[in-house]
Amino acid sequence: NMLYGKVLRSKYPHARIVKINIEKALAYPGVEAIIRAEDIPNNEFGVIVQNQQVLARQQVFYIGDGITVAAAETKEAAAKALELIEVEYEELPGIFDPEEAVKKDAPLVHSELENNQVIHHRLRKGDAEKGFAQAEVILERKYTTQFVEHGYIEPESLVAVPYEHNALVTIYGSIQNPFSCRNAVASVLKVSLNKVRIIQNHMGGSFGGKDEVMSSMAARAALLALKTDRPVKMVNTRDESILESYKRHPYKMKYKVGATKEGKLVAMEIKCLADSGAYACQTPFVTWRSVVQATGPYELPNVKTDTYGYYTNNVYTGAMRGYGSPQIIFAQESLMDELAEELKITPMELRLKNIYHNNSITASGQKLDNHRYTKPVVELKPVDFEQLLQIHY
Repeated sequence: NMLYGKVLRSKYPHARIVKINIEKALAYPGVEAIIRAEDIPNNEFGVIVQNQQVLARQQVFYIGDGITVAAAETKEAAAKALELIEVEYEELPGIFDPEEAVKKDAPLVHSELENNQVIHHRLRKGDAEKGFAQAEVILERKYTTQFVEHGYIEPESLVAVPYEHNALVTIYGSIQNPFSCRNAVASVLKVSLNKVRIIQNHMGGSFGGKDEVMSSMAARAALLALKTDRPVKMVNTRDESILESYKRHPYKMKYKVGATKEGKLVAMEIKCLADSGAYACQTPFVTWRSVVQATGPYELPNVKTDTYGYYTNNVYTGAMRGYGSPQIIFAQESLMDELAEELKITPMELRLKNIYHNNSITASGQKLDNHRYTKPVVELKPVDFEQLLQIHY
């Protein structure tokens, strides 16, 4: 008695929805239900900022934004229903680079906001300006990272069953965060948490990727199941998964470091721009992790760090293994290698001069008591990294 659900997704990065006509799709044999934004009790959800649409109501914000969802007797009928749905768009200016999103005259991704900024985290330790004045060597570098797809073997999949086990709806699926998913579905349906039951099945990989994307899929399937009073199964194809699922945040980073001629770090200034894409998702948390780890495992007396998240009309970004750390680590460790080259000392020597030790104070003010960071690094010292580089590259 199960139906199959499919989502019609936007082909434009930013557009106003003028009209949606579902009459032909509803008339197609085997199509049982089609849901639009106006059919949803509460169309927005989010772990931190509740601004992610279950289905686009008035505007689409990235290529892949869901517009309608259809349920049919077969996967083929559901796919045909999407072909028959007529959507009239009015294209709007888009923004695709966080450096452009910063500008005062930049198009607004979300018109109800004053600007495109999602979040700004700042961290200060000592006096960076004074530290740079004392530095004998100053190095400035820019680093960028890209979107990264989670690439789990199993794409997103779930089944929503109405009125099972005294729940309004029960959802079985490859869901990384069942409590977050339950919160989202209950919020979308405007029901209490005990009306939504989540059964977490074994996952074929997630790596942070099966959180918000599963919440939106679960909400859509639940709406269809309740409308038809039948179980609804939804499984993304690989193309659909890559199109709609969130990615690792691309970063644009500016690093400035000051040091003595002997290689002791005295000051560091960092500015990072994270591309949040169309929605806030977990950008406020991810960028917070970045700001507190931006100086790496190195002790500095003077630090100035600013990390921003900005909306764009790219696919939205969220949790992925490392959670805001890999981008920063790439930049910080590249900077250390380049500084070592500038100072004409080995990268290992530079790191040992500055690595945290017992009772060090981190950039965020944490005292590291009972700390043993130096020991494993010293044990690496005999390794001939130059020889390894020649072997592998």
